[in-house]
Amino acid sequence: MNAKEFVDSLFEGYEQTEALADFKEELMTNLNAKVENFIRKGMDMEAAFAKASAELGDVSALADEMSLKKRKEVFEEVYMDITAYMPAKRVAGYVSFGIVALFGIIIAVIALFAARKTGLNEHINITAFFGAMMPFLTIAAAGFTWLGMTQETASMRPVSKKRGIWYAVAALLIAFGLFVMPVVYFGLKIKGNFNLGMIVPMLSVLIPFVLPGIGILAFLIFTEKDRLKPWAKNLHDKVVEGEMAIWSDPAKASRFGMFSGAIWLFAIGIFIVLGLLIGFKFSWPVFIFATAFQLFVQGRMYKS
Repeated sequence: MNAKEFVDSLFEGYEQTEALADFKEELMTNLNAKVENFIRKGMDMEAAFAKASAELGDVSALADEMSLKKRKEVFEEVYMDITAYMPAKRVAGYVSFGIVALFGIIIAVIALFAARKTGLNEHINITAFFGAMMPFLTIAAAGFTWLGMTQETASMRPVSKKRGIWYAVAALLIAFGLFVMPVVYFGLKIKGNFNLGMIVPMLSVLIPFVLPGIGILAFLIFTEKDRLKPWAKNLHDKVVEGEMAIWSDPAKASRFGMFSGAIWLFAIGIFIVLGLLIGFKFSWPVFIFATAFQLFVQGRMYKS
């Protein structure tokens, strides 16, 4: 019996709704995670699955006489409340890609100062800086993306390793394109005859790298299943309900609109006055205070 068959047997006789299917998938993910954990501790596959399924069976016995809703609550509380941990291999992955990124930055700085000592055109120096950094930070971006997307957190389930690879490919393409753009830009300026027409080669980098990367990323995002764990999903639903309660009340929405308008009219006025008196480069922090005050007002409205 495999993990899917075992989990299906625990809910035999219940109506197979979409919510139950999602829950069973999450339960199966946790069962497989426990099996892998036991294998890392030295058990063979058969013994690890037997021990993990036995624990799950014990939980099932506690919930046999309960309704489906209560049964799910027991599973979530007793079995699925696993401690989030990061295996040594994953930690090593994060450290390795961090070293790669740091190595790229150091190499780029060395290349910059080495180019300056030659007394060459300043644009050559900058081109050397971005060119030396590009391969290392591009690889690091892809690596961190894969590790992050396939990492289980307290509130999120991981994506599959295959899907994580596609996220990494998207990150690699976008990062590579963004690094190539300044290389092309400053490379064209080396000759000193840069003009607006030469922007075309720089922007053309978007076509083979950045645009496909954005396309892959958009497809992955729009086809992504809900990865929130039950407690996080419940919290999210409560927040959405709170927001809907505020904006569905015309009186509250009207008061918030008037408060917001007053706050930003006052902030713009203060910005202009301070700009004329002490200079506009010193008056912009007023918008930070305006944003903070608006969030404070919104928070008060949630409580009321």
